[in-house]
Amino acid sequence: MPKMLVDPSSPLAIRWRYLPKLTPWLVRFLVASRPGRVEQISLTLAGLQKQALRGLADLLVAPNPDAGLFAGGHLLAYGSDAAFRRARHGIETRLARGMHVEILDAAGVSRLHPVLEGRVQHGVLVHDSYYADPLVFTTALATLFTNRGGRWLPGVVHSFRIEGRRVAAVETDQGSLPASNVVIAAGAWSRSLVRALGFDTPLDTERGYGVRIPDPGVELQGPLIYMDHHVGITPIPGGLMLAGTDELAGLHAPPDYRRAEILIKAAKKLFPQMNSDGAEPWMSFRPSHPDSLPVIGRSPRQENVYLAYGHGHLGFTLGAITGELIGQLVDGDDTTVDLAPFHPGRFRMMGRRRDAILPS
Repeated sequence: MPKMLVDPSSPLAIRWRYLPKLTPWLVRFLVASRPGRVEQISLTLAGLQKQALRGLADLLVAPNPDAGLFAGGHLLAYGSDAAFRRARHGIETRLARGMHVEILDAAGVSRLHPVLEGRVQHGVLVHDSYYADPLVFTTALATLFTNRGGRWLPGVVHSFRIEGRRVAAVETDQGSLPASNVVIAAGAWSRSLVRALGFDTPLDTERGYGVRIPDPGVELQGPLIYMDHHVGITPIPGGLMLAGTDELAGLHAPPDYRRAEILIKAAKKLFPQMNSDGAEPWMSFRPSHPDSLPVIGRSPRQENVYLAYGHGHLGFTLGAITGELIGQLVDGDDTTVDLAPFHPGRFRMMGRRRDAILPS
């Protein structure tokens, strides 16, 4: 990791001006990186991920191109023997967690993706996974929400009206919204909301960059991650989508689209013929806790407030099952997943009490 931080083309970067604010998060990250704790976190996330596909299927019945959701698995591609050796622990962990993976040699990779012939030495095919066109998929979910009776109420939340141990109303720039139950699921912006409710969790952001390539001249049969340079390459209708890199810079620093250029350069090492004309870069925020686990559960302060945020790199994957679990909590049902590892109070054991639960 230190080597990555001094390499401007590295997939990991820190804005050094943000380091003073980031330091408490980094300290907790180091604590959570102890081998025994990593093993616990891995088991916890694996258990939740095993429910993820069912959660999506319950929403959309089946993979549906019209909804921007596709089946077929994804490939971890290694261009060198050295890159494959470095990945050995991760591959063994996937196998130990019961994931359906298949180890491929160069010939096996070429049969799967002819365009990779002579460019990739090893591959790991991860079965039973979906991939998506984010815009089409989220639009389909929004339509499903309104078709089932949901209403969009645009506005900015600035405070809450609290009566006893309940939130009675959500105060927005469009007026007051009476509330029987409130779910905080605002991604990277969730921390300011829970602070307004009198508690806190150590949420920060891992800023990810992406590029949509409209006419790449490269045809893939499915998504892959080029592990030598940590760039995801996904075929979508009308082109390719590149995604990756991890920038620690908080919510307010402007995007550094040189990070997107790193993705294009990495992809061209695999596909020198790729046409990147008309590339459309973007930046998004991954809301992340230092232990890589989301917060899912009831507020420690208000009995009618529920928390669902901090999914890091797995928000897209775990969104549907998280919504299902929150629904079970609101209805008073037993949850299908043990939520103890995701409770917001877990951070009290990682530092001073005031870091986790603020005074009212």
